[in-house]
Order: sequence, then C-alpha cells, then structure tokens
Amino acid sequence: MSRSIPVLLLTALLAVGVGGCSMKKLAADAIGPSLAEPGVYAEETDPDLVKDSLPFGLKTLEGLQRASPDNPHILLALSTGFAGYALLLQDEADRLGAERWNEARVTHRRASDHFTRARDYALTLLEQRHPGLRAELLGNPEQALAATGIEDLSALYLAGATWAAALSADKSNLALLGELPIAAAMVRRVLELDETHQNGAAHEFFISYEGGRPGGSAEAARRHYERALALSGGNRASVHLALAEAVAVPAQDVAEFRRLVELVRQTGDAEPGLRLQNAIARRRAAWLSEREPELFISLDM
Repeated sequence: MSRSIPVLLLTALLAVGVGGCSMKKLAADAIGPSLAEPGVYAEETDPDLVKDSLPFGLKTLEGLQRASPDNPHILLALSTGFAGYALLLQDEADRLGAERWNEARVTHRRASDHFTRARDYALTLLEQRHPGLRAELLGNPEQALAATGIEDLSALYLAGATWAAALSADKSNLALLGELPIAAAMVRRVLELDETHQNGAAHEFFISYEGGRPGGSAEAARRHYERALALSGGNRASVHLALAEAVAVPAQDVAEFRRLVELVRQTGDAEPGLRLQNAIARRRAAWLSEREPELFISLDM
C-alpha cells in the first residue's frame, strides 16, 4: 500500500468529521482507489491483532462510504474488510468449543451477520454496474450473471463466498440455506470468467461446497483441490485445510486428514499477501488435530 495512505486517511477523517458534503466526497474519492489495494492486514501473522484492529477501520470506511456511496473502491474495501472480520469471528467461535456453547453461538451469529454485511456491499457494487441484478438473482441466477464480466470478478467472488459463509457460520438460518445455490452460481461465474482469480480462490470455495453439501461430490471436491493447489503454487495453506474438513473428516479417513494437516503446517509464507490467511489455517489445523478423537469414530476411546 502506498506510503501516502496515512496522510490521505487523516485528510478523509477530518473531512468526514468537520467538512461539508462536497469536501467529504472529495476526500473519500481521493482515498478510495488506495483502499482497494491489498493492505498490511493480509501480511500480518497475528490473527488476533487483526481482529482487534479491524472494527475501527471498518467504521471509518463506512463513514467514507456515506460521503461517497457510489465509490466502487470503498464498497470493495468494505466487503473485503467485513469478510475478513467475519472469518476471524467464526474461527474464534469454532474454537470456543462445547464448554462455552452459549458464547460460541452468539459469536457464530455475529460472524454470520458480518458475512452478510460483506455480501451486501459486494452486491451493491454489482447492482450499480448491472441494475436489477440482485432481484434477478433470486429468480434466475445464471441469466442474471450472464451480463457480468472481468471487471466484476472481485465483487462476484466476495458476494458468493460470503453468502455461503454466512450459512456456514449459522446453519440454523433456513433462508440462507435456500439461497446457497445462488452463492454457488456467483462463484461458478468467477470460474467461467477467470479461474486464476486470486490464485484459484474459486476452486478452493468449491472444495468445501462439493464436500460439505447434501448431494455434493467428493470426487469433484478433489478435482477442485488439485486445481486450487496448482493455481496457488502451493502457497495457500487453506487449500489443504478445506479438503481435510470437507472430505477427509466425513470419509473418516484419519490418515488423509493427518497428511493434509501436516501440509498445512509445512506451508510457508513465500507470498506476503497470504500470511494472515496461512496463520489462520495453521491455527485451525492445530485445533482440529487436538479434536481428532471427536472427529473420528475409530479414535473414540
């Protein structure tokens, strides 16, 4: 991210606080393009530091978005930011365990709400570019998405992935369950437009989607795993974790599970922009390893 960002952010904060409408919009539009660039959060190796620091940044962004509601860079940054915050909340909720069930349930619902918030910012951006798309998605997703193009890749992926993640965080939400095919259609459109987007992130999505849904295909999940692994150059630890949770655990294949968890641990940080994601994956892999007797019947004493 540019070294000028702190100055731009200070200018924007002052404008939001004391300036008139035109000054606020001018400041928001000036900082907008830089907000859409990968930031220092993605390169951080301490997930808890990121989780604690994100809320202030997100509320600041929402203030900028009020000043410039149609700014695509701010909408994209908000979607990305809330998606990341929700992921960290979900990870925290999962690790709270049965002993703190009530706290875990509340945190899971918070995660789901923030995933939905991330989805809505991405959908707002898509709606600006393709008026009527959101309503059409509910009736005919494939037809609605046919008009989208390369410029929509990030918004499509964020909207689809966070739509599905909202359900993953709160499986009791029946409305989200019914909308899961729409989420999948959006990420499938990313594959159609450019499967290399974000080093194969859409293929990683379909590892979990195919392995975790009723009627899904473990073989399809494995094909997406191989493609995601190739497109990421082996630098995304979460690819291995996705197959471990979506395929190895349901198949009760403890040997494959352990092999994949070890691959998560061995994944380095050659790609700076994946440091945070890999740190989260490694922490989750360690937690899953501790739960082996719960996950695999053959190990239950």
